[in-house]
Amino acid sequence: MEKAYAWQDGQVYKNALYQLIVFSDHPGVYKDSLANFYMRTAEFYSLIPLTDELLKAHPGEVKYLQMQAIAYENLGDIKKAIDLYEQLFKKNPDDVSTGFRLAWNQYKLKRIDEAYATLMSLKDKKFPEKILVQMPAGKDRMQGVPLKAAYYNLLGLVSYDLHNLKLAAGYFEQALKEFPDFFSAKQNKAAVELMLQKLDKSNNKETKTKGVKTN
Repeated sequence: MEKAYAWQDGQVYKNALYQLIVFSDHPGVYKDSLANFYMRTAEFYSLIPLTDELLKAHPGEVKYLQMQAIAYENLGDIKKAIDLYEQLFKKNPDDVSTGFRLAWNQYKLKRIDEAYATLMSLKDKKFPEKILVQMPAGKDRMQGVPLKAAYYNLLGLVSYDLHNLKLAAGYFEQALKEFPDFFSAKQNKAAVELMLQKLDKSNNKETKTKGVKTN
């Protein structure tokens, strides 16, 4: 099994774990290894029932709840992912990575007030510098973005949906201060600033029209 892992022969490694789970007197250890393997290889359909078993043996175990949250999110079951991220965030309100994932999924379901409240609860927390969030960077491209920059970008998106364009522009600017090459934040900031310019022109035109006296 060690050789299969070292040689990156995933199928052989997985089959060896299956055998150990069936015949071992302590299958839990090997189930944990298999869950880690499913996580690394993004086999989310297999990961969920396996972590269900592990959670029966270890109720509330953070590691397995995290695996399930990520699995459901990637499989598109956003409501289930939110439920799991909420459980995790209640367990550790200082975990800004989990808080961000919770807010992001709330935003995806357009639960905007909830997303805003979650993001505000993270405002004064310490953001790990090494955590990167994968964000779109043009057609069929992704880029790793520092968590704090992704946080401000999401705040901008939420503020936009709350109809506060100036606040949204400020948050996109803050995201770019954290990470100047942030593709999505650049696009979002440019779009909001264009809207603000059009709004200003419209307001000025309306003001001038109101100021014209007619006989």
